[in-house]
Amino acid sequence: MEQKHYNTAGRAKLVQYLAANATETPRSAEDIYAGLSREEGAPGYSSVYRLLSKLANEGCVRRLRAPAPARGYLYQYTGAHDCRAHFHLHCLSCGSVTHLECDCGNEIASHLFSRHGFATDPGRSVLYGTCAACQTAIKGETV
Repeated sequence: MEQKHYNTAGRAKLVQYLAANATETPRSAEDIYAGLSREEGAPGYSSVYRLLSKLANEGCVRRLRAPAPARGYLYQYTGAHDCRAHFHLHCLSCGSVTHLECDCGNEIASHLFSRHGFATDPGRSVLYGTCAACQTAIKGETV
């Protein structure tokens, strides 16, 4: 059953803000609200949280657990890009998220199912680690 949504002024303002400020680094709802609140007609604090949750359920915003010691969630605008079919790589150093759109994700999912009886939800599956750029920077600092 297709979920219906109302295109309210607050929702439109939030989506417009997210699209204009799209980045590979997810941001907290507080950061999004702080940036959005400077604009006229911006939705309130609780509305931003509610709308982000709805947009995440619809697939145009990605929701990730914030790495420790932070709590809560981080949000990343995906727009029309469908993230439900592939795994993601989340760098714990810089916070970037990379879409793993190669066949490797399918191989991982297939292995987990055939060998362990575990069916993954690729769009919600995130591998945490350190991206190549951060690894290079870390190596450069220690040499």
